[in-house]
Amino acid sequence: MKFTAAALAGLLLLSACAAPVPPAPAAPALPSPEQQIQDQLVAMAAPNQDLATARVRDDDNCFWFSYVGPVETTELPLLTRQGRHICAPKPVEAEAPAEPETAA
Repeated sequence: MKFTAAALAGLLLLSACAAPVPPAPAAPALPSPEQQIQDQLVAMAAPNQDLATARVRDDDNCFWFSYVGPVETTELPLLTRQGRHICAPKPVEAEAPAEPETAA
């Protein structure tokens, strides 16, 4: 009985000396593509533009926002601090396969 109590006490003392294992670091969460675009717009856009209403128009592929004035709401182009339009890259269109030539 004394031996069992001594062995148990020894195990408890030895386990107290063990270093705790730190948890594995969590992988950093990547922002969504929409959030990345929003962050880039915020960095590029001039102040006093409503980025919450910004969207890409299909006809020119540039960002526009809604300006709510005292009389009417107007669509305005989203501009940089230098006054340039902020546009999305042109989508790449797939080329149609070439017609095979027929021998006459």
